[in-house]
Amino acid sequence: MMKIELLAGKKGFEAFARIVGFSEEEMEERRALLEQSYMPFKVTEYYARLIAEQTEPYRTQMINVVLPPPGAKPFQGRFDPYGNRSYRQDDTSFLQHKYKKTLLLHIDDYCIANCQFCYKVNEIRHEEHEHKKINDKLQMALQYLEKHPHVDNILLTGGDPASFRKTAELNELLGALLDVPTVRLVRFATKGLAYYPERFLDEELLAFFRQVKDREGKQVSVISQFNHPGEFSEIAVKATRALQEAGVQVRGQPAIIRGVNETVDTLVELQRKFLDHQIISYYMTVFMPVRGVEQYALTLDEAFRNVAESKRNLGGLEKKGVLLTSHDFGKFEICGFYPNSRQPEKIVLKWHQAVAPQYLPDRLKELVPTLPEDILLLDYKPGEMYCLDHVFKHNGLPYIDERGEAADPVSEHHIMSL
Repeated sequence: MMKIELLAGKKGFEAFARIVGFSEEEMEERRALLEQSYMPFKVTEYYARLIAEQTEPYRTQMINVVLPPPGAKPFQGRFDPYGNRSYRQDDTSFLQHKYKKTLLLHIDDYCIANCQFCYKVNEIRHEEHEHKKINDKLQMALQYLEKHPHVDNILLTGGDPASFRKTAELNELLGALLDVPTVRLVRFATKGLAYYPERFLDEELLAFFRQVKDREGKQVSVISQFNHPGEFSEIAVKATRALQEAGVQVRGQPAIIRGVNETVDTLVELQRKFLDHQIISYYMTVFMPVRGVEQYALTLDEAFRNVAESKRNLGGLEKKGVLLTSHDFGKFEICGFYPNSRQPEKIVLKWHQAVAPQYLPDRLKELVPTLPEDILLLDYKPGEMYCLDHVFKHNGLPYIDERGEAADPVSEHHIMSL
């Protein structure tokens, strides 16, 4: 694997500014905005030079991936907006089992480069590698899987699992997990295809994937974090195709981010790129309420309208990704608004998947159904609701406050389940 050229810290920011052609005014504005973010600046030189090749609006949109954009912060977010630390196993803090069929294995907090809107800011910002060795984590994960045979898929996370410095180490980890008889799939999300696509042209890695391809009932899936059509460079497309030819399922899971890809034109082009390059549309997700960079957020109704309008300009296979909003309590599909998305008085939500019952507040289970087929019709205030906590609080449901603590308001707002 070739050495990654990174731009990080103060000097890295200054080098990035030179590469993308910041004026002095732009440089100072972005520096001040970066100081308000809790995510350290780090980007590959490759990505910086890719940005420099873009014309507007792509240039600014891609800059906004790695540097916070200007804009108002309409609310205060939190450091752990998906409740990651709340669901880790007490005796093995790197394991998380909040969905019945899926075990999350947290490798470390290292990423190839840092997206400023990442919901894992509380972990990534420390840039720490846990002292426990990878093999120790693997052995404990294997023991856990033996005791929980109903788990059939593993989600590797971090950080970015693709940032492993040694390919052999990554292959060993993936191989051991796939050797578990009850495990059908190992998947990992990575921004590496956009930030450092050469990582996936490593022949040692591709050879391993080809071996998995020949195994009955075993799969590796890569959740690509392509968030912008400008990220599909020639080498990124080549790396994506190499993975696919090696038998890896490559899926798309973009976040809808203000200043990056929220415009209808950009969303249309991004979804077309997925089809052009045989990337399976998994889902799209709204911005999670991350502390320090709240200017990235769109209201839920605006995000829905933009995605819906983009789909009116796409063919059937191009618009397969549903719009989700993720929360400590699980994932919800945003199905629509009543009477319509232009005059939203109520939001229509459908459970994509609730977390295990022991992690749901008792009063939430008393007030709303939690099965995947269940739909919620909740009161909505247009222009004011940027995340599910805002919706839940307004409807008198348990929610998580900006301190990351469980809250349970009293309200007489009407809640309807269908």
